[in-house]
This record gives sequence, structure tokens and C-alpha cells, in this order.
Amino acid sequence: MSIDTKTWKAFAAGHAPDFARAVFLPGLVTDPGRFARLIDDSLRTATRHAPGDLRLRAFRPGAFDYRLTKRFVDTPLSDAESAVAWLARTADSEDECLAVNDIASWNLDLAAEAAGLVGELVTDGSHELPSGTDVYTFVAHSGWTPFGIHKDSEPSLIFHLGPSPKEVWVWHDNPFDAASITPSPSFGRITFDIEEHLGSAERHLLQPGDFLCIPQDTYHVFRNLGPSVFLGLTLYPVRTRSLITEALWRATGPAEPLAPYPAAASVTERAQALLAGATPLPGDAATAAPTGSLADRVAHELILGQLRLRTNGYVSRPHPAALPRAVPAPGTPLRWARSGALAVAPRHGTGTSLVARGRTLTLPEAADFTALEQATVSDTPFTLDELAAALPADLTPERREEIARSLYTVGAVIAP
Repeated sequence: MSIDTKTWKAFAAGHAPDFARAVFLPGLVTDPGRFARLIDDSLRTATRHAPGDLRLRAFRPGAFDYRLTKRFVDTPLSDAESAVAWLARTADSEDECLAVNDIASWNLDLAAEAAGLVGELVTDGSHELPSGTDVYTFVAHSGWTPFGIHKDSEPSLIFHLGPSPKEVWVWHDNPFDAASITPSPSFGRITFDIEEHLGSAERHLLQPGDFLCIPQDTYHVFRNLGPSVFLGLTLYPVRTRSLITEALWRATGPAEPLAPYPAAASVTERAQALLAGATPLPGDAATAAPTGSLADRVAHELILGQLRLRTNGYVSRPHPAALPRAVPAPGTPLRWARSGALAVAPRHGTGTSLVARGRTLTLPEAADFTALEQATVSDTPFTLDELAAALPADLTPERREEIARSLYTVGAVIAP
């Protein structure tokens, strides 16, 4: 990892999972340039291969800019171009900036670094991140945060990468009266009367490599002192309703989608069918009814959802553009992407569910993959043929080769 691991472990032990107070750690990132280059590569991959999937927002002072956002999405990074150089080339002024969510999904090495950071925050096993983590980046040149003094509903973990420093002001108490605050759906409550309030805040000057934790619902603002980029982690609190609703929907099997503007009675009928654990609804006659009680099926889907997160370190799974496009040449050494990159879901009905690097591989065979799951802790290299040979012996050679290739193409095994 490109950070001071000892300091990060101490921070995790002292502050996770609630992150109740601001914490400044100078020099935490030992190689900020490497992190920045991984972000550059992520943006290059996204803008060249799947720009429509890039979760990018561009801002001018005080406003989100749709046209500027489209210009960034339509302007691929050139070879070896940095994010800050791309910003300077594409924007109209030095006061414009951009934010990109799920940045680690576009680069396997960046995802590994992010997963290593998050892993220390959940390592004791007493808490997890059932709703996952957003790994994002913010690229700017000069000026204040475009949405003013604001607060977020989750803690913000900021790793400043430079090359220029950045100022941050944090308000531990709320000094703002109702007259100076504007409600914002995205940022809670904000104010653009920045400079008159700076005297009541705690100021930090972030140099490349510095880290700052900002607790949730804590007012803060950034000022850019030159071209710079930072990496941020947003640790989402559990979203119980959405998790259970999604599991319920998956558990009932495929169904015809509702019309865009259905009658209210249609929605009620669909809800009744879901909650009753009914067989497929009209229009789904060709679909086999799911097996087991509704409660068991929902529980199974929740388990699968958590395994998808765990096998990729609680960050978003790799985008297909970041994954290999062809199988490796014979004899190429490989390794597991991370310890626990593959998990076997508890048996439910017939067949087997393997979860690999955030994706579910549903196999009709009821084979025993326990040894393969345990093998992910090893860092001993192997070839694709050796991986296939290690799969359950009761599968056909052709089936073992097919599964081995799938584990490679979803990123569960990678080149060293």
C-alpha cells in the first residue's frame, strides 16, 4: 500500500466506524504520485472505452454545469496526460472543477489500494459496510468549493495528492443562522458567505500526502491553491430499506417489468405477489418458480449481496472496461486479486453460487468449491491450467476450463 500502514491502522482502531471527530494526519500517503497516476489511468480508461458510464460532474463557481460535464465525458485523456492537465485543457477557466464517483471501478490497482484502506476500517469483524463505499476523486485548480460551505450526511475521508496544496476549514459547531443558510437536496444546508465565517473555523493546510477525516454533518469548505487532485472515501451507513427491497425483488425471480405508468392496482398486486412469495405472475409463465420459502430466499439474496461487497473489498466491482478482454497466454503466471476474492454462497436449492470480485457466477452443478475458496489466501502464483485443475474433480475438464476463464475475466485472478 502507498500509505503509512502503521498510522492508518492506529487511525482505524481509534475512530472507526463512527468517525466522530475531525482528524488530520500529515504525510499519511507515502507515494501520492502513484495514487494520482492510478486516478489518471482510471479516467483514461473510462473516457476512452465507456464514457457514458463515467459518474462525472463538472462545476463552475456556485453551479453544476451540464455542458461542461458533457465536454469532459466527450474528451478522452491523451497518453500520459494527468487529471489536472486534462482539467486545464478541457475547462474554460481555472475556477471550474470536476468530481468523479466510483473512480476505483476503472482500474484494478486503484481498487486494490482502496480496498486495502477500507479493509483496515472493518478488520475487527464487529462492523461491516453493508451498503458499500464510494471511492471518488475531486480535481480542481483554484477557488472555493463550488457549492460553498456545506456538510455531508456521511463522514468524508480525504487523501490529498497534490501537486499543489489545498486549504480546508472545518466548523465543529454550527455558527450559521437560518438567514445565511440555503437548503440543498445534495449537500444538506449550504452558504456562499464564506470569508466572513472563516474566523470561527479550524483551518488545515493539506500538502500532498496529507489526510483529513471530516465527520458527518460537519460544515466544511475547501480552497484550491493550484492544480490538485484528492482521493476520497465515503463510507455509506446501512440502507436497510433498499437492501431488503432489492433482496425481495431478486428472491421472487424474474418478472415482467411494470409499465412506466401502471394503474395503482397493478403496483398493489405486484407487492402482494412478492410478499406472498407467489409463483411467477402472469406474463412469467415460462419462468420456473423459485424454490424455498420467501424468507429463506430473501435471506439468501442478502447474503449474496454482502458477499459481492466482501469479495471486492467493499468498493464498487470493476467496470468491464477495466477487466481483461482476452484469456492470458498459456503459462502466464496469475494470482488471486485479493484474499477472499472468491466466496461460496451457502447452498440454496440446486446448483452452486460462486461470488467472485463482486459478481455472482451461478453454476448448475452442486460441486464443492470449499478448497478453492480457502486457496484465495495464498499468494503463490499459478497458471490458468493449474487453476482449472484445482477445481472440483467431479466437473468435466471442459467445465473446469470454462469456470477458470470466468474467474479471470471478472478479475478474481490477475497477473502478478
